[in-house]
Amino acid sequence: MNNYARLALFLIVLALSVGLLSSAINSLGEIDKESLNEDVTVISKQVSNPAGLTKSNEVVNVTGNEPGKKGPLFFIRLQPLTRFLRKRVAVNYSSGTWSSNVDAENVEYNGEPIPANPDYMSVIRNTQFFVKPVITLSGFVVVAQDTQHVEFNTSLLQYPEHGTFESPEPYKDAYWVSYRAYNQPESALRSSAPVLYDGGTQIPDDIEDRFRVLANEITLGKNSPFEKYRAIERYLLENYNHTEDFTGPPWSGVDPVEWFLFNERKGIATHFNTAFILLARSIGLPARGVVGYRVDPEAEFQYVLPQQVYFYAEVEFANLGWVIFDSTPKKYMEGDVEINKTITKTNITGNDPFGVKGEEFHVWGFVKTLNDTDVSGPQIEVILKVNKYDVNETGSVVGVGVIEDGLFNVTCTAPAELPVGDYNLIAHTISNREYKESWSDPPIKIVSRTEVTISGPHRIYQGKEITYRGAVYDALTGEAMVNRTLTMNVADKEVQLKSDRTGRVDYVVNITERGGYNMTLSLPEENFFLGSSDVFAVTVIPAPPTAKNILQLLLSFPYNIILATSVALTVGVVAARRKKADDFPDERVPLQKVKEGVGFEDDVPLTYTSYEEGVVKLFNRFYITMQRIYPEIEDTMTPREFEATLIDRIPQDAYAALNDLVTNYEIAMYSNIPLTKDDFGRTTATIELVIELMKNVR
Repeated sequence: MNNYARLALFLIVLALSVGLLSSAINSLGEIDKESLNEDVTVISKQVSNPAGLTKSNEVVNVTGNEPGKKGPLFFIRLQPLTRFLRKRVAVNYSSGTWSSNVDAENVEYNGEPIPANPDYMSVIRNTQFFVKPVITLSGFVVVAQDTQHVEFNTSLLQYPEHGTFESPEPYKDAYWVSYRAYNQPESALRSSAPVLYDGGTQIPDDIEDRFRVLANEITLGKNSPFEKYRAIERYLLENYNHTEDFTGPPWSGVDPVEWFLFNERKGIATHFNTAFILLARSIGLPARGVVGYRVDPEAEFQYVLPQQVYFYAEVEFANLGWVIFDSTPKKYMEGDVEINKTITKTNITGNDPFGVKGEEFHVWGFVKTLNDTDVSGPQIEVILKVNKYDVNETGSVVGVGVIEDGLFNVTCTAPAELPVGDYNLIAHTISNREYKESWSDPPIKIVSRTEVTISGPHRIYQGKEITYRGAVYDALTGEAMVNRTLTMNVADKEVQLKSDRTGRVDYVVNITERGGYNMTLSLPEENFFLGSSDVFAVTVIPAPPTAKNILQLLLSFPYNIILATSVALTVGVVAARRKKADDFPDERVPLQKVKEGVGFEDDVPLTYTSYEEGVVKLFNRFYITMQRIYPEIEDTMTPREFEATLIDRIPQDAYAALNDLVTNYEIAMYSNIPLTKDDFGRTTATIELVIELMKNVR
């Protein structure tokens, strides 16, 4: 047989061998890509943020309704001895809107005492009170008229011309306010003159004439400026109705305060005190507005609610200081005498069965007098205490409301830092000028939400063991829940698992049937913890062929006969072409020694011909880097054994990233599933993330 005939026979035998090998591999099964379930269950987490109130750049709208009845903004301890607290000053008025004087100068304030005005008369009282925000506030801080000291935790901007203080950052920390009250007898005020300042007599031209005519009628026969101010104030108090049930101008272009004075004759505080300021200004008497809060001057403790936002007027008199004017009809006026208080009884008639840490719950009931008359007006606070009889336990205030028509319904929030357990839910009616305090105290449970997670590959091989890791922790604090019994359910099998000291459980999965499965890990509800579960989608695919499988097939009949024949013919062809031994050189060139594996710190360029190869090489580099840090990581570890060893040495933030990295490696190494550029990029980013997170623990 000539050389060409032998070559042709060799090619025929080679083709038959390749065909047999392909048949053997195909007979072991092929991957059905349609059976891969790539939808993964995702549990969403919600978060929430507190809102700041009263920014420094806001304006005051005269026609805006008074704020609705919501939760408290802050509380005050110690008697403020004034009914009016201030935040910012309103100087410029136009078409129903007040704004501050943008040209007002400010200076940095760091808690230094503010000296008394040398032009004013003697101080008759120095007063101090404590302010604690309940929510995060922003902008101007709450102070009093003629504040002399603010003990704040950061620097403030002080506006000396306005007597106000602004915080550059949102704030929630408590602070102290000290202020002085000047001696201002009426006899001295009658003989004094108001101090003129820039913008103090500004009034829109289109309403000035009509306001001046009315102001002159009101002040007819009054000699001193102070008497004229008082006359305007009294006129508004006696001739107009204070109500939120007003309609305002029927068409645009009409000033709302002009409509209030000459047409509707009813409105809210901004109508009354804006009218007072503009009437005074129309006859040359300076006055300005102040945005603040109206509070109880005698209360040792009180919450301040959004509906207590108030707009009032003030005038500076030479040698006497600033004097407050309020022309809005109210039940109590500054300086009212104490009246006898009525005894009350408080009763919680219902509440949510438990409070979840960091979340809202509700408490409702009634407050009546001893003769069963409905109580209206006082505030009611809800407190959580472990022992209601322990006078030294202050408890946690979780909600505040207002009693109306004998009823209250308070939305509370269980503090996130509060330990779970049994508590007493105490409703405390806070005393005011009219009613005495009273209490109600049923029990309630404070519980916490839990969160269960599963980590591991979403694709696994048929009949192969894969270890999945679960974890259970407090959903609010992230603390591991130790020694808890969890239930794992997968492929119609259910097992009980105990969480270790880190809150984790491990479960080995071996599924023999192809298809999609849902793996469920759940924690039942306990005494003070709500139950939770996680559902994890798993797809089982055929295992890749192994050398042992192929060899068994080729050694069975009739493939063994064909294989033997093919081998014999191949050997004959090779022997026919073999050269003599003398044709080979005496010494062979030795193979180059294989270079040791490199890690990321070796800075060797990465080369690859497919994304699968690139992912494998990235993982191997990461593996070597970790071996150099942790010598106990052995060369023979499986990817999941490597993950289990490493996971105890990395921060919890890196768990998910490490699991994703191992999963991508398993897909690239053991499956026929092609990887994409995005998969490769995600693997690179994941390795960088894990290494970065580990810097904090190495």
